[in-house]
Amino acid sequence: MDWMYLFYFSLALLIFFGARSAGKGAWNEEYTSLKQTRALQGITALGIALHHMAQKTCAPWLPRGLIVNGLNVFLSMGYMLVAVFLFCSGLGLYKSYKTKPDYLKGFFRRRILPVVVAFYLSEWLYTAIRLLSGERMDLTKVLWYLSGLHMANVNSWYAIVIPFFYLAFWAAFRFCKKEGPAIFWIFLFTLAYTVLGSLIDHQDDWWMRGEWWYNSIILFPLGLLFAKYEEKITRFFRKGYWIWLILSFAAIFALYQLTQYMQANGIGYYGEWGINMLKVPHRLMSAASEWLVSVAYVLFCFLLMMKVKLGNRALAGLGAITLEFYLIHGLFVDLFGYSFLDSGKSILYIKSVPLYIAAVLAASIPASLLFRFLRKNILRWMNELRMSGDEKAALKRKRLKESRARKEAVASRTRIIRRLFFPLLFVLMIVGMFLLRPNGLDRTYGHIRVTPPEGYTLSFSDSRYATWKFTGEGKKPGNIVFDGGIRGEHAQGFASAEAVLRDCDWMTELEIYTNPQGIRMARGYSTEFSDYRERRYYVESDDGVFLLSMIEDPRYFNEEDCEEVMQQTADTLRRK
Repeated sequence: MDWMYLFYFSLALLIFFGARSAGKGAWNEEYTSLKQTRALQGITALGIALHHMAQKTCAPWLPRGLIVNGLNVFLSMGYMLVAVFLFCSGLGLYKSYKTKPDYLKGFFRRRILPVVVAFYLSEWLYTAIRLLSGERMDLTKVLWYLSGLHMANVNSWYAIVIPFFYLAFWAAFRFCKKEGPAIFWIFLFTLAYTVLGSLIDHQDDWWMRGEWWYNSIILFPLGLLFAKYEEKITRFFRKGYWIWLILSFAAIFALYQLTQYMQANGIGYYGEWGINMLKVPHRLMSAASEWLVSVAYVLFCFLLMMKVKLGNRALAGLGAITLEFYLIHGLFVDLFGYSFLDSGKSILYIKSVPLYIAAVLAASIPASLLFRFLRKNILRWMNELRMSGDEKAALKRKRLKESRARKEAVASRTRIIRRLFFPLLFVLMIVGMFLLRPNGLDRTYGHIRVTPPEGYTLSFSDSRYATWKFTGEGKKPGNIVFDGGIRGEHAQGFASAEAVLRDCDWMTELEIYTNPQGIRMARGYSTEFSDYRERRYYVESDDGVFLLSMIEDPRYFNEEDCEEVMQQTADTLRRK
């Protein structure tokens, strides 16, 4: 069974569970409400996590041996997903400004400071993990990371950019007497920011590292503009609704193809390798095309919500921690990927995409809740520093009341969890058995099937590793080891037998061998992990090189039998 089908089914179930259609002639009147936009942002946060996982599993720039398909649809969606956040930010700011008295008073403390605190918490956490993962840093580099000017968390750019746009909003609405000019000035600020971004080449040290810092930023002022004229815009799109819905959906694909065409023909943000005088125009043209894609995508999402009311507890919970989830999930994307930020070792490389997704999400959500708890307590402590005695006493009474309400809610949830615990545990055990159970003796890697000779039984197996032990009679061969991920430091990510032959300095008697089915491999002997020689076959496959090996320890095994079995195994390799 391809477990990716189950994943996409579960994703659709998560998005649409509890959703309700408005019905013929009716509308979801709350489609821009806080509850609905939070549900949408919860979906979007999950999509961004999947986008980053796609970059770790199926991006074309990865070595061939590391590419595992499954999340390809999310690979190019990053800027469209961020566009939703930017649009909702502009929309929410304007609605709050119009409905909350003196909203601009204390704006920095309420809206900007929480993002800044979250950003620095993530930077310090990532710096610590980078050090623990083995990245070499001198004191200067550590201080740059701790300052936030160099990014330890490479995915935290949104938390850097959005405070500046919040400040632009505050300044515009604070000093402009009318709302129209205020929004106009924010549009000018957005254009200036985009031009600044287009002037900077791709780099890995400072802020503004590439086009993703500005290729959907126009949605922030568009969110403000939409909120100001929401009633008129809503009435407009309700006329001919289904035509607009279909056109927006089609526009996403058509405009995306335009962006791909521009990139393929040198009109894009990779202008640092082109003619200098065309850098900025090409990048601005590319950004404009991606702005259009982002607008079409956001329009489609909100048109859909005009008819479909989203909502379930999972989306509401995820929507409430989007900032924390956005900042923390990348930690586990790298810790369970093939490397940690390409600078250190990951704690566990999970090559199976469904298991990788499950592990990242299972770790990211509780970590986000813990991160949110820490951030809120730091902000609470900072707020208390400026409070008077009476204010602190009132705050204490409020907390006591909230604590009682929380205890009652926790008690109710605990009762529900107790009723569901054993059924859920049973389901998870069954799913785990299907995911991890050995599938017979054979193993397949990159469409190459490995079949051990007669007399062998499977003694250990995980998602990318297997050991076969000889339990037959009449011979004394050693254990056959299949290593899909190639544990250790040698030959990881190699694409061909020639690459092993060219770079190998850890084996003797190395040669290229082709079996009767045309499968090519590099074979020889190594004593890397044992005092006794180990016969190794580095086999070419569609996903790169994998390893078959056997330690020929004469104390327990017969060397001739070992040689015969390894030769037989190599000769029976075949394409699936």
